[in-house]
Amino acid sequence: MAPQLSEDEIDDLLYAARTGDKDELTTLLSSLAEREKVSPVDILTSAKDEGKSTCLHMATGNGHLETVTHLLTYLTPPHPQPSKQAFLDAANAYGNTGLHWAALGGHLGVVKALVEQGASVALANDKNYVPLDLAGFGDKFEVVDYFLRQSGVREGEDVEGLAGGVEGVGVGGDGDGEDGEGGEGGEDEGEVVVVAGKEGERKGGGKGEEVNGDKA
Repeated sequence: MAPQLSEDEIDDLLYAARTGDKDELTTLLSSLAEREKVSPVDILTSAKDEGKSTCLHMATGNGHLETVTHLLTYLTPPHPQPSKQAFLDAANAYGNTGLHWAALGGHLGVVKALVEQGASVALANDKNYVPLDLAGFGDKFEVVDYFLRQSGVREGEDVEGLAGGVEGVGVGGDGDGEDGEGGEGGEDEGEVVVVAGKEGERKGGGKGEEVNGDKA
């Protein structure tokens, strides 16, 4: 049976992931898993916001490499194993995976960690954009180069026009993480990638990194 989590408990889990508070996230996962008599992975897969974004989305979108790496440890023994691919490639209501959010923010370390664990680089969101497209739109060239190398494209090959292929994808707000820079300003409306508030303030909405044409 699926874990029975309250809205406050889900909010606490997502907030810990969003702010990169690995210790708090670990404590919450452990206590909730014990109470519900399930594995921490069951808690992680059940904890989603109204837009179906998970803890993995929140940690990847904000560039919290240490937290992302910790979350990925729950996919290895001795933890009970659900579908690893399903966890890595879980899409929110807009079709965006954790890899989409990491690519959009230019968080190269997080992108590498996800891809090395098997996250799909070819999944498209509701606007038919793959993670490479979002990195290109945001001028996250290190991430673009990494994706192209992964796909066998020669390093330094001309990628002119890539940003034009994602016209209509907006980026706004700020979301500095542990491993790289956040998004840059934009005007188009789209899904809001929730970024961590400053000085501990919780931010569950407002301006963020927008990744498709439907506002969350």
